[in-house]
Amino acid sequence: MKKLFTLSLLIFAFVSPSAAQITIGSADLPHANDTFRLSIGQITPGINATLTGPAFTWDFSQLMPTGQRVDSFIDESATSTVFSIVFIDNSFNTNRANQATGSDDFSLGTFISLTGVFDFFYNSNASYKQVGLGANVNGIPLPISFSPHDIIYKFPLNYPSLDSSASGYAVDLVSTIGVYYKVDKTRKNDVDGWGSLTTPLGTFNVLRVHTTIVEKDSLYLDTLGLGFNLPTITSHEYKWLGAGQGIPLLQINTTAAGAITQILYKDSVRSLVNIAELDQTLEDFKIYPNPSPGTSTISYSLKQSSLVGMELISVDGKVFNGFKTEKQISGLHTCKINFREQNITAGNYLVRLEVDGRSYVRPLIITDSK
Repeated sequence: MKKLFTLSLLIFAFVSPSAAQITIGSADLPHANDTFRLSIGQITPGINATLTGPAFTWDFSQLMPTGQRVDSFIDESATSTVFSIVFIDNSFNTNRANQATGSDDFSLGTFISLTGVFDFFYNSNASYKQVGLGANVNGIPLPISFSPHDIIYKFPLNYPSLDSSASGYAVDLVSTIGVYYKVDKTRKNDVDGWGSLTTPLGTFNVLRVHTTIVEKDSLYLDTLGLGFNLPTITSHEYKWLGAGQGIPLLQINTTAAGAITQILYKDSVRSLVNIAELDQTLEDFKIYPNPSPGTSTISYSLKQSSLVGMELISVDGKVFNGFKTEKQISGLHTCKINFREQNITAGNYLVRLEVDGRSYVRPLIITDSK
């Protein structure tokens, strides 16, 4: 059993003699053939990502790793011919990319599975943006371009700059499995501080960027002739960027309510004991019986302790039976719901689980609620 140690992080707001305001540009973001080692930080009480300001000193030297990973950026042409045709690094290509990196497998609802994922980026003097992704979608290689592109940073990045952008993409599988899934995202960047950051790797001059991401997904099931607007998900990223560092020296992600879901920081090789496997946290998400005669059980397994929230969503986007997001331990969890007691009528619904900021969706048909 892992022992948990309380971490008291003291963050001091004073002018550091060595701190200097910096500007972030294209050269300070990733390029093809770059490789970075990151530690996954332990989420403990006392960590406050919101404190910031000019000439600020952030002391995160006591962060403890629970695991490590290596992020590598490669040339877009090194991924696959199918993907490279769409994202070729050519000035005439509107979806031009000059780098790609592997990403986690994920699902869009219960019908679409994306594996072997590559994210494609274009780093230019004007911006650093994601132009699309490539993946095996239900086993078939498919490039997915973003329209508009997801502009992660606009250059030059200075304190106190503000910018926002909209992006989106769609996966159209109506002709094969009768499913259409659309993702719309807005991103707002606020450079809300600069100063000196200390992590287990060292002390650096940084810009602090607070990013607010609002994502709204929609799903159309051709077989049922029904469309669903899923609830909007808001999340926050707090990033500390250093000159020539490529990726954030420290990034802390939170939910809309401010609960920390992930801590990542650049690091050197560490000798770690009991490193958590870096995989999807949720397994065996099931609803039974389904169709439901009025009462069903929802079950799922967590690989590790996670923040979990659950909602029932009608075809018109109305949210029922929302549960407060709470910390749950690893292992099997079950929840029996009596739809009759909840006054939920017969019809088609979606059950959405949000686990550490990632959504998992399953369809549910209620045949009798009387």
